[in-house]
Amino acid sequence: MSSRPTDANSIKRGSYILVDEEPCQVLDLSHSKTGKHGHAKIRMEVIGLFDKKKRSPVMPSTHKIQVPIIDKRNAQVITIEGAEMSVMDKETFVTLSIPKPEKEEHLKKLEEIVAAGKTAEVEYWIVMNRFIVNRVKELDF
Repeated sequence: MSSRPTDANSIKRGSYILVDEEPCQVLDLSHSKTGKHGHAKIRMEVIGLFDKKKRSPVMPSTHKIQVPIIDKRNAQVITIEGAEMSVMDKETFVTLSIPKPEKEEHLKKLEEIVAAGKTAEVEYWIVMNRFIVNRVKELDF
């Protein structure tokens, strides 16, 4: 189980929801009352974490919506090979093969640290059994 239900009315800007089984970050949302007997509606602007597609779901404010469970972890970079890198989780000491960062700034910082011969640490998220690198920093001993 990698998601949990919550009320659509409790969603805030910056939180994460599932739209068509894709984890998305809420960029903007607005509430509107349809009429005298209608239910309030929530219109959201969201962007996919993995596919970067913008979506605009509309739903009643009483609707239950799925929120992904995000497992945030830190790992030490061991090797970088092609589009993937091997990392060692800092809590469990398990080695994993995860994709390199998609954001240009994170990728550039990672390459600078490795080129300088230093050790890099990444914060990676496990969302819906997929990995995403969210932060890169130099590891100080």
